[in-house]
Amino acid sequence: MEEGDEMLTNQRYEKIIDYLNANTMASVSELVEITSSSAPTIRRDLTYLEEKGMLERIHGGATVSQIEREEDYGEKSVRNLSKKIKIAQKAAGLIEDGDIIFIDAGTTTYEMVPFISQHNLTIVTNGITLIEQLVRNGHQVHVLGGRIKPVTKAVVGPEVIDKISRLSFDKCFIGANAADVMHGLSTPEEDEAYIKSRAIRQSRNAYALVDSTKFNRTAFIRFADIEDASIITDDVHHPFVEKIKSRTEIYGGEK
Repeated sequence: MEEGDEMLTNQRYEKIIDYLNANTMASVSELVEITSSSAPTIRRDLTYLEEKGMLERIHGGATVSQIEREEDYGEKSVRNLSKKIKIAQKAAGLIEDGDIIFIDAGTTTYEMVPFISQHNLTIVTNGITLIEQLVRNGHQVHVLGGRIKPVTKAVVGPEVIDKISRLSFDKCFIGANAADVMHGLSTPEEDEAYIKSRAIRQSRNAYALVDSTKFNRTAFIRFADIEDASIITDDVHHPFVEKIKSRTEIYGGEK
């Protein structure tokens, strides 16, 4: 599949998911109309998305099953908070004096900030919730410019991707909505997926902060394979960890 074809396919998937989230159920004919595609193409799309756990096929169409949309930042920030703090403390401990690091927008990465005590750091972020405390703690902070997403408090857009593409990091710390053996690390939002993927590529060492409730799950857009980043989690004895430990480094959250 050519790169342009893949992009068009992803856009079609996104339209299908968005329509189902808004309407709960859709017929093949409705999806043909909103995507300007053929019925055989839509049926193939529905089969693929069902295999990924994104929807459930029904006679003549599809319905919402386990479609995962990005939750509101406030709701996410209090869910599984103890797990996030354990992961964040471990992640912060991997930073060394003088590092140039990227910290992704997110509720788990936000919990890293109080534990970052190293000196002479250069910190790049697209998370607007991280900025004030990082600056107050005396770190040199660079904020990537672009459009702010109210739901996730992330700065996104082509300007962000362009800037990251011209930077190099010693380490990056990335959040993920889901982790799966086959589908890798994923997130519901395409614009944030591009940023996560690019940050990993620009880093000597990449770390994904993933609590155990996100194991064996998939979200809409894969941004990395499991082996592309070391995994920092709260439960190193989880069966999922056993499956992937031969493919990447695993770090356990502090007790």
